[in-house]
Amino acid sequence: MNWKYEKDKFNIPSRWLAWSGVLALASAGGWLTYFLALNQPPEPVAVRLLTVERGNVETTINESGTVELREQRILKSPKEGAVERVMVKPGERVKLGQVLLTLRYPERKIALTNQQLQIQQEQINLARSRQKIIEDQERLTAEERQLQRLAPLVREGAIAQEQAKTQEDAVRVARASLRDSQAEARTTALKIQTLQLERQLIQQQLQDNIVTAPLNGVVLGVSVENGDGVELRTNLLTLGDPRKVLVKLQLSTLNAAQVRVNQLARINAIGPNAKKFSGRVQSLYPQALSPEAQKQDGSSSKQSEQSTVPATVELDSPTRTLLPGSRVNVEVVLQQRQNVVVLKTEAIVRSQPRPFVWVLDSQNQAQKRTINLGLEGLMGVEVTSGLHAGEQVILPPVESELKPGTPVKAGEQGSRGAGEQGSKGAGEQGSRGEVAVSLSPLPLCPSAPLPLRPSAPLPLRPSAPLPLIPNPQARAKRLLWLFQLLTY
Repeated sequence: MNWKYEKDKFNIPSRWLAWSGVLALASAGGWLTYFLALNQPPEPVAVRLLTVERGNVETTINESGTVELREQRILKSPKEGAVERVMVKPGERVKLGQVLLTLRYPERKIALTNQQLQIQQEQINLARSRQKIIEDQERLTAEERQLQRLAPLVREGAIAQEQAKTQEDAVRVARASLRDSQAEARTTALKIQTLQLERQLIQQQLQDNIVTAPLNGVVLGVSVENGDGVELRTNLLTLGDPRKVLVKLQLSTLNAAQVRVNQLARINAIGPNAKKFSGRVQSLYPQALSPEAQKQDGSSSKQSEQSTVPATVELDSPTRTLLPGSRVNVEVVLQQRQNVVVLKTEAIVRSQPRPFVWVLDSQNQAQKRTINLGLEGLMGVEVTSGLHAGEQVILPPVESELKPGTPVKAGEQGSRGAGEQGSKGAGEQGSRGEVAVSLSPLPLCPSAPLPLRPSAPLPLRPSAPLPLIPNPQARAKRLLWLFQLLTY
């Protein structure tokens, strides 16, 4: 009975002591785990590296245009009439002065016939006037001779004075008749000249029924057929010089303010596997045209509700690929820098007053570097200072935010870098951050003083469970010794 009492009396403090040791051990383990987690190096951030290179940077605008040929002309009907014969086909090459088609104008032929008849009539009248002039001239000569024969007889008194006066009157009448005949002949001659000029005009108008080529070129289109009736200024044919290809543009007012004559242009045909051509801005209209003005001028083939500025781009070399009248895309180069340090826009950070990039230092950590920018294109930016060709910059990751000193690893070397860093980090962590408990049997009551520091690193978690001690008194002493060891 006494033995049981003594045993129960001893078990009460042993239990309190055991629980206190367990709590102390758990607290020490928690603090030790927090300390190790706090001092553990952060995981490197996977990033992509971008090599800085030299290249070209440019700013451009894009517009659509219509292909035309140089000196492209639309031949129109000079007057109402009918097409008599078309002598060419689309795509046919023609020479200067070659007859393209003929027209019929029946009223002009009738007018020419009437004019010819009037000229002939007036020529007959002129001939009669000239004949009358001759007759009047002869009559005047005869009357003057008769007057000269009478003059001596009048002085001698052989004939009366009245007879001489009568002869003088006859001379005056003959002279007046001659003057009238001469005036009538002159009037008839002037009338004939007028009729002849009118006849030449009609003949010139009749020559308009023959439409000839005004240049060496290609027939782009024929708008009429044989027998078609045409009105004044009806489109007949379209010609162009294939040696020069033009693109007509309708620029917005915002883009037109940036375009200058002789700027580089790239022309792309619309469609798959389209070829590219180069050219230059040839002309730029000095003012914007309203939609109504564009319709009257005929410079715009598309309906627009805003004012636009007409411009022309000339290709550097002729091409048989672009068909006149087809739509193309035109890229006009506004500014260009060649052989400069170029960096992609996605690598530049603009969250601060001055732009900067992230670079990798010798310790594989991200660091800021301020840069100066020049011309900014769509995909690349000119770097005037702060970077050199061949250097590598970090593309900022989207999923995490970089800070100066953040450890990083290159994405393209992820497998190799991760293995190297993993083995290296494990070794460093084992030598610095782990604390191991010795698993050798400990004496129930240690006779030697405890060392100031453990002789071997203590692991965070023992690799094998502690052996059970059946004796309660020995278990209590063992726990007390462990508590002293951990709290020392």
